[in-house]
Amino acid sequence: MGKNTSWIKRAKDGSGRIEEYMSDFAYAPHKHATYALAITTLGVQHFNYRGQLRHALPGEVVILHPDEVHDGQALPGRPFAYRGMTIEPYQVQDILQGASLPFLESGVTKLPEFVLLAKAFLADFEQPLDTLEYQDLLYSFATCLQRATNNSKYHKTTNYQAMKLVKEYLDDELHAQHIAFSAFNLDKLACIANYSKWQVTRDFRALYGTTPYHYVTLKRVHKARTLIEQGVTLTDVAMQCAFADQSHMNRQFKKCFGFTPKMCVKLSL
Repeated sequence: MGKNTSWIKRAKDGSGRIEEYMSDFAYAPHKHATYALAITTLGVQHFNYRGQLRHALPGEVVILHPDEVHDGQALPGRPFAYRGMTIEPYQVQDILQGASLPFLESGVTKLPEFVLLAKAFLADFEQPLDTLEYQDLLYSFATCLQRATNNSKYHKTTNYQAMKLVKEYLDDELHAQHIAFSAFNLDKLACIANYSKWQVTRDFRALYGTTPYHYVTLKRVHKARTLIEQGVTLTDVAMQCAFADQSHMNRQFKKCFGFTPKMCVKLSL
């Protein structure tokens, strides 16, 4: 692959916004439990998504649905750059109140409303977004995506309030220290929701875009990435995020981000 000149820069305001420059670099296939929103700023992004190779030119917007496998690649000698962020499905679901999460099937758009939204979120990278501004943009993102895609339907058989209780329980447990993966099980979630455990899996995925297991895993992996970028050793990160061991963390990390924790250390600015 030659000398790696790729880098990732994270906004300092805690918003999770990132700027990436990719040169002779390829992400392995992976998936997030969040929406991904990005705007290309240089070159052409190439990525496989929903069975097709996609391309995003400068000024075009990428919107990836939660739990959809994708990759990413800078062709040899053709670097690209973008600014991006993740958006939690529960934030969109709080706005939609029981509708299925809308998805942009192509993954790429140049519709003016999405370009304006992406720029509002990402253009002034060094300027923090205040809370009210972020909430206003989030509402616009959810409603514009629902309106533009026409594939968000209300689930008559799902229980939004019950699944919200399940998500709140998972979040509370994840905030506790050293909660092992074995502490979570569908029987417990079924009791909380007053559902069967398979209904919990079905409805949680319908409303939040992923299963409870994947939701817990991805929350831990995102915490791991934050700690790695702060300079915490990989051994300590694995322990603090309650992975069974470092190799367990490595596998889950690559499934989520498409590169290893060691590569994360090299890319981070």
